[in-house]
Amino acid sequence: MSAVRILLVEDNPGDARLLRESLREAHSLDFALSHAETLAAGLRALEGGATDVVLLDLSLPDAHGIETVERMLAAAPALPIIVLSGLADETVAVHAVQAGAQDYLVKGSVDGATLARAIRYAMQRKRLEGERALLLRNEQEARAAAEAAVRARDEVLRIVAHDIGNSLSAVKIHAMVLERTLSADPAQDEARKRTQAIRHLTGQMDRLRQDLLDVAAIEAGRLSFEPDEVALEEVVRDVAEAVSETAAEKGLALEIAIPPELAPLWVDRERLHQVLFNLMGNAAKFTPAGGRITVSAAEEGEMVRVSVADTGPGIPAEHLAQVFDRFWQARSTRRAGAGLGLAIARGIVQAHGGEMEVRSEPGAGAVFSFTIPRA
Repeated sequence: MSAVRILLVEDNPGDARLLRESLREAHSLDFALSHAETLAAGLRALEGGATDVVLLDLSLPDAHGIETVERMLAAAPALPIIVLSGLADETVAVHAVQAGAQDYLVKGSVDGATLARAIRYAMQRKRLEGERALLLRNEQEARAAAEAAVRARDEVLRIVAHDIGNSLSAVKIHAMVLERTLSADPAQDEARKRTQAIRHLTGQMDRLRQDLLDVAAIEAGRLSFEPDEVALEEVVRDVAEAVSETAAEKGLALEIAIPPELAPLWVDRERLHQVLFNLMGNAAKFTPAGGRITVSAAEEGEMVRVSVADTGPGIPAEHLAQVFDRFWQARSTRRAGAGLGLAIARGIVQAHGGEMEVRSEPGAGAVFSFTIPRA
């Protein structure tokens, strides 16, 4: 290992000689010492770049106290600095360490081993500080690049979603016009079914387009909503009507257990409809024929907890932590949609200051619940 190059900035010849002798006693440290009697001379000595550590007296002819450290740090920010002080300057020395020096030593009370150890530790600490600073800078650069990429992605998504929306609207209008031109002749039943299928598929594609926009808005913390006083039961019954066809086809019982005295919610009505439609729609989709779906609510302090329970197959314990992940779907179920509904529902709830959770046991159904503020 090469010798440690030490720059001693000390104006007192006796203290300088004592420090040099102490270093010679420290056989564990191989060193090369250069000496400057003023701060200006020490700064000039640094210009050659042949210095590993600085021993800096706080009281010099051309600098005193914290100023000494600040000027040295400004000239050599990457070098470890050990402050040398007298007993009367110890408080100032502590402040110097807080300002950026690695350590301080009280002159006259330091032996060779202590001095050598302080030098090694100071160099190690400075190296670690540099590594941490580099990691922090890399992290900041990576975060800035990621944020820029997200902004670019969101802008592309917004433009593409807008153009796709326009195209889907045109397709839907053309399908509607075509359907109106078809006569009641049974021979045109097939064409009528195809136009209806086109309208249905465009609706699905438009919902996927809006889901992608909502996910991007939730990730960016820019989900739009306008809260107001909303009666929960009214929204639940609207959603129940929307899923009634699926429930009827499977013979599902749909029970609404909302207490009449329940306080109004402080929520965006359309966003609440979106959350409930996702939860109740999933329950209707995965509950076997003849099952039951129950929507209930109860006040919890300043919040209201809304629960959607079903008698479906339940969710395996190893999947519970993933159900709210984007694009995740259980492998045991047929793929339907993009797997964004629950992620969006939770994002909407969290944007309102609430939380969403799920409880389930295989074979015993599932209960999705969320909290939302009272009005």
